[in-house]
Amino acid sequence: MKRHLPKPPLRKKAIGGIALIEAMVALLIMAFGMLALVGLQGNLRRSADLSKQRGEAIRLAQKEMESLRAYSVLTHADPANPVAGVLAFADISTQATNEDAGDPNSNAVFSLTRQVTPWPQAQSQQTAVRVTVGWFDRAKDAQFVLVDSFISRADPGLSASLTLAPASLTVHRPAGRESAIPLSAHDLGNDTSVLVPSSNDGVAWVFNNLTGVIQGKCTVTAGTQSSALTATDVAACSNNTWGYLLSGFVRFSFSSPPDANQPSGVALALDAGLVKGSAPDAPDHECYDNSGQVAPALGTVVSYFCIVYPNNAVPRVWSGRLELSGIPLALNAPSPRNICRYTADYDGNGSVSNAEHPAEYVNVSTALTRQNFLVINASETCPVGHAVNPADGYFSNTATVLHQAAE
Repeated sequence: MKRHLPKPPLRKKAIGGIALIEAMVALLIMAFGMLALVGLQGNLRRSADLSKQRGEAIRLAQKEMESLRAYSVLTHADPANPVAGVLAFADISTQATNEDAGDPNSNAVFSLTRQVTPWPQAQSQQTAVRVTVGWFDRAKDAQFVLVDSFISRADPGLSASLTLAPASLTVHRPAGRESAIPLSAHDLGNDTSVLVPSSNDGVAWVFNNLTGVIQGKCTVTAGTQSSALTATDVAACSNNTWGYLLSGFVRFSFSSPPDANQPSGVALALDAGLVKGSAPDAPDHECYDNSGQVAPALGTVVSYFCIVYPNNAVPRVWSGRLELSGIPLALNAPSPRNICRYTADYDGNGSVSNAEHPAEYVNVSTALTRQNFLVINASETCPVGHAVNPADGYFSNTATVLHQAAE
């Protein structure tokens, strides 16, 4: 009988085939994963580039906005020939697109567009600015950022006013008292200061350091200086009056044309006083000056101080017109003069307030200082002076207008 041997088992061959299939499936999955990883890496790189480009675009927009805020004058003295490198508020306007506004070493080319629109609610005191920065990213898609802001029309020359503390704060002002009190007034150490407006007249005024109101009037020996007086010296005459200070300087320029910026004419004797204006009557007042002291010494400036007594209303106010006398104004007099006053719309609000030295004061309820005059020859006209322009070295407004004319 013939024997039949069994066939060899197929198990090892089957296992080998399954392992090969599994390896191919794993390789296929790995291939898909690597493809996905490549795509992810590309997206990450694009996102990183986009983030960098967006940051650079925002920096360019902010730089443009801040450069506009850094204007140094409101308008050019000669708009037809503006000073190179000097930006005026009037120069802030819409401009054509700058197609290459970024860093040349950047990995993108940035375009910058500025759009300026006057803001009607601000009555020309504010303008709306939009800065747009655009570019194309790595995928050639258009991108952009917008920065919107407002720029206010404020005279840069008034920036120093930010250093003056409001009355509601406890921060001390010059000499620790109300800023209108003259620096030459002597602090008595009891929240009051004393000033001798003219050492020849034997009068002393006592100021309230907080309000600047003159609350006392004393008689002192002629020739007494403010610094020599003590609280004891004026104790008997405190709280015996109520008045506002009105003060300023008178300068002289007899050149042709007269110079409002640096007047150097010899001082003349004069008297300051209030006359009837729009109010029914000029308020009671007393004025003192040092012209009798500076003229013989060939001085060029006369200072004057007035105490003006307001009414009893709430608040207490006064109105009137300040004029100088003692200066020859008659055309047939020897060397007749014109009297100009330094004045302008310093704060740009469209009107001349009491503090800005108008022709007539109306409802004054506080001390007024720097109410300055310029005396010139009657044959000359009052100089127009200069507006504030730090770029040209003008740090104060020297505009003048005619106040009293020779006739």
